[in-house]
Amino acid sequence: MGLFIALIRRRELKKMQAAAEWNLTLITQAKSVAQESVNDLMQVGTDYETDSVVAKRLQTRRYQLKVYEEKLDQQKIALETQLKEISAELQSCEQMIDANIKSSFSYSVGG
Repeated sequence: MGLFIALIRRRELKKMQAAAEWNLTLITQAKSVAQESVNDLMQVGTDYETDSVVAKRLQTRRYQLKVYEEKLDQQKIALETQLKEISAELQSCEQMIDANIKSSFSYSVGG
């Protein structure tokens, strides 16, 4: 019975791992887009005087994008930690499967 539970758990862990890796990819892409937007705003911002309303709005938007990048960094760190946890549990599950296969399918011959 332990073998089947371990097999089911391994399948669920692999699903979780794939989902976390996909989310990590999405976060990396979103961060890249945010960085490009900040760079674009910095280039556009040099065309306006620092006291103008447009320049202040651009500065506010740039700050909001930086905060967004920081949030993405935090999410990325959390996902990387989750992936490490999943990997460790997956390794433990593989060991459990191997142990169950050994004990279930080995023959003791002796006298």
